[in-house]
Amino acid sequence: MPSSDHPPALRLFFALWPHAALRAQLAAHAALWRFTPPARATRSEQLHLTLLFMDRVAPTGLDTLCAIGAAVAARTSRFALTLDAARVWPGGGIAHLAPLQPPPPLLALHRALRDAVSAADLPCDRRAFSAHVTLARRAHPAAAPAAFAPLHWDATRLSLVQSMLGEGRYQVRGSWTLGAAPQPTA
Repeated sequence: MPSSDHPPALRLFFALWPHAALRAQLAAHAALWRFTPPARATRSEQLHLTLLFMDRVAPTGLDTLCAIGAAVAARTSRFALTLDAARVWPGGGIAHLAPLQPPPPLLALHRALRDAVSAADLPCDRRAFSAHVTLARRAHPAAAPAAFAPLHWDATRLSLVQSMLGEGRYQVRGSWTLGAAPQPTA
């Protein structure tokens, strides 16, 4: 049990969070799959594209991450993203949608976040970036739909999200419009 002197570390990630219409399209696409136990489908309200995962962040780092999110979002123009590849990763059984060709602005956004978080000496995932939206975990032996209409995403917002361990939910800790000047905090 953590002591009151050391609050528990946070499990955070920067993400593109889909708007309601795209969320409905993602859920409709997920319904095309035939998941069987032990597959665990992602709830529609939790569908997102992770840009950078940060585990074991001290609570004191949250303000820094919010400042990074605001600054990076202000420097990043909105961009289009097409989810046109449906797959299951063999190792972890992650059923997902991904862009066949990730657009350069998406890759640049990931790099800018990773570089800023690293420069702030905060922990972050350093594995190669693989843009995707997770539809289900432990999804073997599910197969991707043979054919489907690509989903088009107008990426307009960057979010900082906390995974609430043991609760099965996410809490958005900050959200910024891409290309908008940062707003002063009160």
